[in-house]
Amino acid sequence: MAGALRKTLWFIALWFLGVGTLAVVALLIRAMIF
Repeated sequence: MAGALRKTLWFIALWFLGVGTLAVVALLIRAMIF
């Protein structure tokens, strides 16, 4: 059960990292366009 919890935490951390990266890229593109 502890292993599943750790795996879930890793998944959430990676998901937030991916969303954060996409947000930064979108902001950079928007800054370059405008």
